[in-house]
Amino acid sequence: MNRIPVRAALTAGVAGLLAVFATACGSSDEAPAGAAKMSIKLTDAGCDPHDAKAPAGPINFEIENDGSSKVTEMEVLDGETILGEKENLTEGLSGSFSLTLEKGEYTLRCNGGSAEDGTLTVSGELESGNSPGVGKAIARYREYLEQNTAELVATTKPFVAAVVAGNVAEAKSLYAAARIPYERIEPVAESFGDLDPRIDARANDVPASEFEGFHRIEKALWTGGTAKGMAPVAKRLQADVEELQAKVKTVELQAVQIANGANELLGEVSASKITGEEERYSHIDLVDFEANVEGAEAAFDAVEPLLSAGDPKLAKEIEADFGKVYATLKPYRRDNGFVSYTELTAADTRKLAQSIDALAEKLSEVPAAIVTGEQS
Repeated sequence: MNRIPVRAALTAGVAGLLAVFATACGSSDEAPAGAAKMSIKLTDAGCDPHDAKAPAGPINFEIENDGSSKVTEMEVLDGETILGEKENLTEGLSGSFSLTLEKGEYTLRCNGGSAEDGTLTVSGELESGNSPGVGKAIARYREYLEQNTAELVATTKPFVAAVVAGNVAEAKSLYAAARIPYERIEPVAESFGDLDPRIDARANDVPASEFEGFHRIEKALWTGGTAKGMAPVAKRLQADVEELQAKVKTVELQAVQIANGANELLGEVSASKITGEEERYSHIDLVDFEANVEGAEAAFDAVEPLLSAGDPKLAKEIEADFGKVYATLKPYRRDNGFVSYTELTAADTRKLAQSIDALAEKLSEVPAAIVTGEQS
């Protein structure tokens, strides 16, 4: 997912869409049962309290504008990824949203304040991990990770060989196939540590001296029409995906982490990947989108039995919404791939974002349902 810095390269035309689609990304406006309550006031200085603490699990953020004309929105971020937000709270207005958060530090941001960024420290554990249902969900998803990292290693090998041989046409033809398995496992990309940026960082995600992996090679192939100088980068990429294959066998996972990751990934698709920044040189973005949706669906399928036990209606709605997203992608499919992302109009990207947003909004309810269900 590469959530380290803010991503750049937004085109002016697509940037206008972000204002339409970046509403409560990754969050739910309804407080789940058993949620902790956190009251935040918007002041000219920013968030009050500036720093806060909360237990891991579902949290309902209740925001009130305390007479500020400068600050009218509040966000919770993981790095630079917005997990939840409430906007347009002018003087006298209030609003709320809910998130399920794991142990860690998050940013409380009240945009426009003189000290707009504070820290939310979340402590404790979401679940004991002793439930048979939770264990089965984690085992099922780990199997998916192992299958896709094995495919990643297998599809990256011929791509790397073509790059090392300097065969640009061959490397280009193999690039999309190598990208698919990595995009499928992105719901838990942050668990991969520095392997994620080494494999998948885009330009501006990391310092120029650290920019390598898939997208460094992509840039050379499509903008320079050459593989010159890319052999060392390609060999490191192969070593990194092989290291990742070994890592997923033992990486620590939680059911709620898997559910959260699926929701956050789809939120990232509709809020930033929709601009075309993911595959900015090859323009195979729709290949990535479909793989992201497939990965999110696999994550949901793993935890779906935990959800269906308490809320079968929501589970069915989510399954239907996955089908709607695939239907929205279908018109752009060509043979075994998709049309170039440059062929899509603003209306096309708007339709895609709306279908993904609708799915993500329902997925945002899953982590809290799992946690409260397991703790009841």
